[in-house]
Amino acid sequence: MSFVFLLFISQKLGHIGLLFLAGFASLVGISEPVTEDDDKTTTTKVSSLKGIDVSRWQHEVDWHQVKDADITFAFVKASQSDCRQDPYFERNWQETKRVGIKRGAYHFFIPTVPAIEQVKIFKNLVRLEAGDLPPVLDVEVADPTISGEQFREQIKIWLEAIEDHYGMKPMIYSNQNFYRRWLKGHFNDYSFWIARYNTAQPVLHQTDKWTFWQYTDRGILPGIKAAVDLNFFPGDWDTLHALCLPELPAPKEDHLQQLKHRQPLP
Repeated sequence: MSFVFLLFISQKLGHIGLLFLAGFASLVGISEPVTEDDDKTTTTKVSSLKGIDVSRWQHEVDWHQVKDADITFAFVKASQSDCRQDPYFERNWQETKRVGIKRGAYHFFIPTVPAIEQVKIFKNLVRLEAGDLPPVLDVEVADPTISGEQFREQIKIWLEAIEDHYGMKPMIYSNQNFYRRWLKGHFNDYSFWIARYNTAQPVLHQTDKWTFWQYTDRGILPGIKAAVDLNFFPGDWDTLHALCLPELPAPKEDHLQQLKHRQPLP
């Protein structure tokens, strides 16, 4: 009797283990994301790329190992509020480029600090180069002393000043619930990077669109000793590259300068 009981328990645990592995695989290897439409779920096959985002919580990252783990892009924290630089920003910023990972920088927004001061610290830290991803404003905390309208106005100040400085439109990061409460339908000129820890993709207002999806904050990767956020981009390399800062055109030589090259003056 005890043997039969143990056999039964063993079979049940094996079944549960398989279900767990299947669920884990669906999060870590999302190549067929589940989409939601009028409370119905469908599966859409798309090309996809995996990425991460890091800050001081991941400490010193071995970016060679991360690259070998099939990570294509990474967002690194640059700054927070008007005075706090992430201590690992410079290293992460240089190393991602060196190993060939698409890089982007983000700023953690504090609503009680004037937006223009938060613009200054980001601009002082981040030097974008051709091939870099758009700047990101991380918006995930509010303040009870600030109205929704005032909050969104400060966000717009940061976004517009950063676009004016770098010549490319930034993105907005937020989690699904915070987006619904504070951002939904107010920033349709900008694309979103949404955190939703679910097997179903982010759900946005009809006028909004998401470009990146952070689908877990418990990722495990070689080269990183702490848990790390994992992200999904629903496109291929060329589509990702099209989002990046383009190469600046080489200055055109005037007609006289061209003639000098062809027939040097005596």
